[in-house]
Amino acid sequence: MSPSGKAEDRFIQRYFAPLAGDKAALGLHDDAAQIDVPAGLSLVISTDTIMSDIHFFSDDPAASIARKALRVNISDLVAKGCDPKGYFLSLALPEIRLRSDDWMSAFSNALAGDQQAFGLQIMGGDTVMTDTVASITICAFGFIPTGKMVKRSTAKPGDRLYVTGTIGDSTLGLWTRRARLLADSELGSVEQQTLAQLTPTQRNQLELCYLEPPARVAAAPVLLRYASASMDISDGLAGDARTLASASAIGLDINLHDIPHHPLIQPHLGESNLRIRLITGGDDYEILCTVPPQNCAPFEAAMMQAGIPVSCIGQATMGDCVRLLDPQGQALPADLSSFDHFS
Repeated sequence: MSPSGKAEDRFIQRYFAPLAGDKAALGLHDDAAQIDVPAGLSLVISTDTIMSDIHFFSDDPAASIARKALRVNISDLVAKGCDPKGYFLSLALPEIRLRSDDWMSAFSNALAGDQQAFGLQIMGGDTVMTDTVASITICAFGFIPTGKMVKRSTAKPGDRLYVTGTIGDSTLGLWTRRARLLADSELGSVEQQTLAQLTPTQRNQLELCYLEPPARVAAAPVLLRYASASMDISDGLAGDARTLASASAIGLDINLHDIPHHPLIQPHLGESNLRIRLITGGDDYEILCTVPPQNCAPFEAAMMQAGIPVSCIGQATMGDCVRLLDPQGQALPADLSSFDHFS
């Protein structure tokens, strides 16, 4: 991080220099980091921005905002089969946040915890003071054997389609968060009906799924070894499946009732169009991947050993049609989409 004056320098040294243990970060005293790429490896880089009132609420806990900002970037690297090694952080925050020691300490301490858990360190960044809007951009990187990155564009017909974890947890968590901040009456009928059947404790569990998505770091080497194509699910399973299919020039047959959902919501999946809402919501940050048939058994075993649940939900086909199939194998008529920043 490049200080423009003593106050900013003190700010950086107070909150972020303790997170920069790698010598490549130069103690955050310089304008850049110096990173050596080991022989035989390639640098894999990903960047994402999260903004207040789009990706998080302004009143969300500082620690949760920090974890979400870091994990959405980690998710992109993991989907490429890459272990994260470092990141650059650009903060644009209102003055009330930047000058709050409690808020900034909670934010930086959460980053420190995730750094330790996931094996990466801060390398630099920038800090800007804003009026009201909060924007947090992280550029994360890692290394991977040259030419081995798992792309979106390399799935083949006949490959099996898998997802990690459960789908729609963050959608449910967003509903509970909105209900807490705005009241149930501000939600739609499906949201109100669903939340009415959950206890306060269950609501809290789901809300945490929205606030702090998973980071499936242990999946990276498994994907690198067995997956033919992969991406993270950020804008909803339905839309991201179409993105993967388009990139690989394949079709996908997805069995709607094989898509895994949170155990708390299982008893209510037959009600209204809840199942559809869960696969079109965003912010899951699970992994969607294809695996050649001969790799499926070792892939599932390796994921189980890594402690990551995976479910086979369909397969890649010839053509360019992405179909959601009911239990009778009939395609649903709806043209389902997902979150799109440009819609």
